[in-house]
Amino acid sequence: MINLNITKIQIEYLLFIKNYEGRKTITEASLFFNCSRANSKKILDKMMLTGILYKDDNEYKLTKIGCDLSEFYNENLEKNLFVVQKFLDIDDNLARSISLEILSKRLIPYQEALEKRYKSMILAKNIQGREKVQDISRYLEKGRHEINFSIKKISEDSKNSFVDNSMALMGFDDHAYLIIGEESYIELSTKTIKKAHQGYFKKGIATKLFYFDDGEEIEINSKDRIFKIPLNLIDYWSTSDGIILEASFILKIKSQMGITIHEKKANFLFIVNLCLT
Repeated sequence: MINLNITKIQIEYLLFIKNYEGRKTITEASLFFNCSRANSKKILDKMMLTGILYKDDNEYKLTKIGCDLSEFYNENLEKNLFVVQKFLDIDDNLARSISLEILSKRLIPYQEALEKRYKSMILAKNIQGREKVQDISRYLEKGRHEINFSIKKISEDSKNSFVDNSMALMGFDDHAYLIIGEESYIELSTKTIKKAHQGYFKKGIATKLFYFDDGEEIEINSKDRIFKIPLNLIDYWSTSDGIILEASFILKIKSQMGITIHEKKANFLFIVNLCLT
């Protein structure tokens, strides 16, 4: 996009010329923006000098550059409005004012980040609250998405109001990655842990993961301390707001601490925030 240092008010006038169904005259513009004819004429004439508009029989029209710019701002205003309203829950007029202000600043890194969020959110906008989502890949672009995860104990202590984290969580990196592609999967990376034992430290690491299919244990592929959990192992993702999706299933972890082999089942919980992927 050509950088013409367009101000917020000029963007508004540009979109008026683009979208208004009536005649695009000084009088119509002044009525639309509730300002004097002199003020509207000053703004419109300045836009003519920058090559955005031209005048034909007292009516302002878009040049080729103006047409390209108006399409750009139309499209990005819609995206800004959608994201701003989703995050801030504010009325239409305030959301529009904030969105136009952002566009006028030409914050390219912000616009790129917003574009990424918008694509995920617009795909997911029809997800209803308390809905089961069978195929999460429909709502994410292809690529590598950082997601949150936790590992919970299977057995619960009735004295606690929540399920405790499993000690196995210490043996994995803080984040998981959701890989969307021809073969989608969740990527978990292990790390070495140290445990004090009789005056020295024993090192331990998760070496294998297994899932269960009709009672049979099936090993999950791994290489270089990275486990790749096929996405189709997850029956569905649950949500209460259409933004945060959660899924969990039971895996068996085989780990080695020193020369000792440990095996234990745990509940792996994966959390995807469609606003942040």
